[in-house]
Amino acid sequence: EEQTKIIIELILEDIKLFDKKQHDYGPGNISKFGVQGVLVRTNDKLERLINLYRNDRDPENESIEDTWQDLSVYGVIARAVLNNQWSK
Repeated sequence: EEQTKIIIELILEDIKLFDKKQHDYGPGNISKFGVQGVLVRTNDKLERLINLYRNDRDPENESIEDTWQDLSVYGVIARAVLNNQWSK
């Protein structure tokens, strides 16, 4: 199905962004705080989006799409942490 192909392409873009950011951050920022840390980071991204959309503002730093990509990846990171598959 066409929609499935689009989703796969978007997820592959998310993986590429994740890989770039992991190169900068490393796994320790997640390992240190586990799921609680992922929740905080997720909340920060959601609050950012709510603020930008509520005030109809353009972001000054990362794009809105980049923020959505981060949120997409945080769900997968949380699952890896929950399943003890995240690097310590």
